[in-house]
Amino acid sequence: MARFNYRKRFGPDMGTSDLEPGVALPARAAGIEEPPAPLGLPSYRSPRSASEADEHRRGGWRVLLRNRRFLLFEASAAFASAGYAVYSVSVLFLAYGLSGNLEVAGAVLCIEYGVYTATFLIAPLVDRVPDKRSILLIGYPVQAVVAVLLALELISRTISVPVLLGLVFVLALVWDFVWAVYMIAPRLLVEKRQLFLADGVASVVSVGTQIGGYSGGAALLYFLGPYGGASAYALLLVAALVAALPLTLPVERPPRTPFRTTFRRGWEAFRGRTGRALRAFAAFEVAAGFFAAIPALLLPAVAYTGFADPTSTYGALVTSLAVGGAIAGIVVGHLNPRSHVGRLLVVTPFLAGVCVLLLGPATASVVTLALLLGGTGAAFSVRNTAKYTWVQGTYPPEALGRLTSNLYLFSGGAATAAVLVIGELSARLPLSTLELVDGFGLLATGALALGIPAVRRMAF
Repeated sequence: MARFNYRKRFGPDMGTSDLEPGVALPARAAGIEEPPAPLGLPSYRSPRSASEADEHRRGGWRVLLRNRRFLLFEASAAFASAGYAVYSVSVLFLAYGLSGNLEVAGAVLCIEYGVYTATFLIAPLVDRVPDKRSILLIGYPVQAVVAVLLALELISRTISVPVLLGLVFVLALVWDFVWAVYMIAPRLLVEKRQLFLADGVASVVSVGTQIGGYSGGAALLYFLGPYGGASAYALLLVAALVAALPLTLPVERPPRTPFRTTFRRGWEAFRGRTGRALRAFAAFEVAAGFFAAIPALLLPAVAYTGFADPTSTYGALVTSLAVGGAIAGIVVGHLNPRSHVGRLLVVTPFLAGVCVLLLGPATASVVTLALLLGGTGAAFSVRNTAKYTWVQGTYPPEALGRLTSNLYLFSGGAATAAVLVIGELSARLPLSTLELVDGFGLLATGALALGIPAVRRMAF
């Protein structure tokens, strides 16, 4: 709160042939019953008309900020995201504290990433719901109840590793439904030309929510313990529910086919000659997802092994990661780089890799570590914004749940494997070696993006 272009255009609302610009794919390639009219946009290097130049212009904040439905959605998502930030600070620190190593923390992240990866099984159900708000009105209360149960377990000091992992699983499962709505909602609320800007506004909001969430979570952790974060998560979910009550998120043509057919159609955009670009992008997502998942897992160990006060240090480092991402989102939203999505996907892994490689030499300084993690967060934020905005701008709303979730299967599956592998290796390798592995892996990911034409030329 989830995007391809050859120099010959790939990306009207339904996606186009990678050889013939402006030729729409069959409707079934995106799993809808009727094909939308193709946009017929010119090629990547063609001179732009006045209307198309307007589509790619920078700024436009005032118009977007008058969109009441968008503001309601952002308010609801902001409360939920702030709550999740508070929760994530507490649960990861708690998991590390229960065992004193990264294995339980890795298991927490493994469950979360693994369940998030399974969104591709849930998204066809979300796509079929006529008004996506109903999912929020069910999901937020369920999550709040689970957060209260977690807080009660922590207050009574009866929490065990199996109970913790079970509650994490339920929270992650319900979040899958909510996340799928978040991927669909921007396309229902704003015009395509405003998608990058909408994400920029979301980043402006997230500057406050993530700073407040992570730093507040760290403060609650310090003064009250992990149960403070779980309690705050429940309260913020209630606030998110209240903000969502007047919101509507209707889809004009939700799929009416059986689940099996809806699920199958979500994969048809990956098939055949017209699906080559998506397949290439999916391959890149495996590498990007694997190495992007590692820095967050390493942070508890960095705080515990390098500093006398690991609690406050960990909070500062996590906050820096979030703030860097939020600020980068503001900048990229204002620039509206619709024609340069591929370039962003090439550059950001290189930037993140350099920052991670410098973590080892900077271990003694909290300030330097915070700056490097801010750069890492900025790189990851821009990559995710570019990726999901491309999907939202290329495909129709009634197919977005499936397509974004199908793409996440590749990056999320790789992230799940990453936290398991690194969690196991942490018992055998020093932290500095793990940082080197991740840093060079991110550099290799950038080189991979550069070597795949379908990635480096992405635009919409």
